[in-house]
Amino acid sequence: MNNTASAPRLRLDNVPVADSHIHKKRWTVIRDYMYIAPAVILVAVFFISSILYTLMLSFNNWDGVNKMEFCRIDNYLALFGDSNFMISVGNTLIWVVSSLVISVLLPLLLAIMITKSSFAKLFTNFFYFPTAISATVSGVIMATLLSTYGIPYLLGQLGHPEMVKDWLAVPYVNTFVMILTGIWQGIGLNLVLYVAAFRNVDLSPIEAAMIDGVGPVKLYTKVVLPLIRPTIIVILLMSLVNSFKVFDGIWVMTKGGPYRSSETLALTMYEESFIYNRYGRGAAVAIVLTVVILIVSYFNLRNTFREE
Repeated sequence: MNNTASAPRLRLDNVPVADSHIHKKRWTVIRDYMYIAPAVILVAVFFISSILYTLMLSFNNWDGVNKMEFCRIDNYLALFGDSNFMISVGNTLIWVVSSLVISVLLPLLLAIMITKSSFAKLFTNFFYFPTAISATVSGVIMATLLSTYGIPYLLGQLGHPEMVKDWLAVPYVNTFVMILTGIWQGIGLNLVLYVAAFRNVDLSPIEAAMIDGVGPVKLYTKVVLPLIRPTIIVILLMSLVNSFKVFDGIWVMTKGGPYRSSETLALTMYEESFIYNRYGRGAAVAIVLTVVILIVSYFNLRNTFREE
């Protein structure tokens, strides 16, 4: 009798306490969201409104002064029929492939070599230093070094007069020079991420593989690299997105020349809008570039989360 009488009383006594705890926890969650709500709303409003305005502008002809004229998809058709735009697409693909191969693999090899070195911090700081320099400054430095009064002049004095020319004025040579400049500037950040990943990796699988007699190459390819896969994915996506939207270094070194032969999509977007005052066509380039980046990023992120 006493047990049956006391059981309901215990449940009734616990109900208000449980409700109070649930309400308190719910209010805490709501309060946390309220702190970030203003920033989220501002970003969402300006981001979404900018996308919608750019999309609307891409279907119009506008010089920035006169009234807009609706032209359907003429801007997109004009782009894909423009040889300069196709050259820009080709240069962008060269940037993407080169950046992915070199910016991902080179710092990985450097991190493997210096992680266990007693001078690891010195080497990391040495490679990270260019990251502190803006792309504009690095572009000015490289343009000065490759001018006819820089490295080409020194090569001429050493008995190679055929090398005395402005290398940034040679089509496709200038593209690869600018790619190497961008990689030189960004390699330090990727190296720091790799070194941090190697130092935080779980050692037990590595020790087990070494006990089993696994060789160095197989150890890294089969054990170590899968353990730092999230870091590799982050570096891959960063390099991918940055290579698609590269602008300032190219603008400083060649301005897309000579004869628009070194333009990328980001530079074409700028020139169409602010140099030639074809804002509709510039907006169309921006939409094409955004769609490509979103598609590539989506498939990479989807595969990453699916495997995890």
